[in-house]
Amino acid sequence: MKKLCSIVLGLTIISAAVFANGNQDPAETKTAKDVEITVIATWAGDSPATVVTRDSVLAFSAAENGITVETDFVYEEKSYYDKLRTRIATGAFPDIFEDYGGARDRDYVESGLLVDLQPYLDADTEWRDSFVNVLGDWQYDGFPGQFGVPTDMYCVGIYYNTTIFDELNIEIPESMDEFTAVCDKLIAAGYAPMSLGEKDPYRAGHFLNNLVMKSLGAQGVMDLGSRKISYDGPEMMRLYQLIYDFNEKGYFGKNTINKDAGMARADFHNKVSAMHFDGTWAIPRIDESEIADVVGFFPFPYLEKEFYGHWQGGNNGGVSVVNTGDQSKIDAAVELVKMLTSAQLMSEKQTAAKGGVYPVKFESNASAVSPLAAEVSRQMATSEVFKTDIQNYDVNTKMLDTVRNALQGLFVGDSPEKCAANIMRVVNAD
Repeated sequence: MKKLCSIVLGLTIISAAVFANGNQDPAETKTAKDVEITVIATWAGDSPATVVTRDSVLAFSAAENGITVETDFVYEEKSYYDKLRTRIATGAFPDIFEDYGGARDRDYVESGLLVDLQPYLDADTEWRDSFVNVLGDWQYDGFPGQFGVPTDMYCVGIYYNTTIFDELNIEIPESMDEFTAVCDKLIAAGYAPMSLGEKDPYRAGHFLNNLVMKSLGAQGVMDLGSRKISYDGPEMMRLYQLIYDFNEKGYFGKNTINKDAGMARADFHNKVSAMHFDGTWAIPRIDESEIADVVGFFPFPYLEKEFYGHWQGGNNGGVSVVNTGDQSKIDAAVELVKMLTSAQLMSEKQTAAKGGVYPVKFESNASAVSPLAAEVSRQMATSEVFKTDIQNYDVNTKMLDTVRNALQGLFVGDSPEKCAANIMRVVNAD
């Protein structure tokens, strides 16, 4: 069996014998009592759904169920992954951690770090059957089992100020040519078309995800991940150039490299920008803003019309259980995971967020859903296929950070050619 840290970070060799204990039959285990478990996640923010999740974990820990939960919640994504990797490298394993599954969790599966949840799902068929079809991101060829479950779903598109569009007689764009014409018109009227907020590198990463989906389609995502399409090929160079040009023309607003995602959102709320590129997690804050009544939503524009229905979306995070070898801690962690994926919690999150899309079936409270959330759901219904971050389907688990960091260079003077070269340096070293 491969050593975990020699695969993941190359920092510390941890004996795979730590994970030698396989999962015993959940039907034969007793409810864990007087057990302390640790969960690490990005649940330190103040979005309504995040607050509900965090409060539910704390309530679970306070309940008289014999399980105490030590929480390690981080707000900023990069800081979270730095902490998670450090904990794993040093052997300070959490019992549950948040991630997106896909290629970047494959090393953990290969090393035996993650518990196969399939026996627990099969033992609790009501829990198993409550999920919609988004479990595949924690399934891996050559490793039968279910190594995580989703806690959130999302889609990405463009929110816009309907009043500004109406005043300027702007129609909703469908193609990228139409979209760039809209951006030019907004700049001429004194607006920033959109504020990207590239101080958070995931922002340009998400923008590239959508460009790939709308120019190469879902199959193109898979071909990029398997290297049938190269990161320095003409298909991708076209997209880096487009991001570069958008920034040069001011489509992303002024000095976007020094604005984070929250500042970009504030620009939209304050009518500095007329559009806001973001995921469904933006809806609650928009609903609470002064422009809530004048915000609409449209799908990301296509570069190739055949891919109009291909969207970035799917699971927006989930949780995995660490195979520490301590069955009582594993069982306790599974109980917390069941709570985190329960219909009750999803309903509470929907009410708090006034909408949203969720990976678990539950009876929706129509009165809790805002008009904007209803519009986003209506638009989502027109989609044909979803893919999450394109690097989640990559053969190289380092590609998510690699691509995001390379794209950030486009905003500080790097050329599209240098961006591609920085990506290919990691591809070729694999």
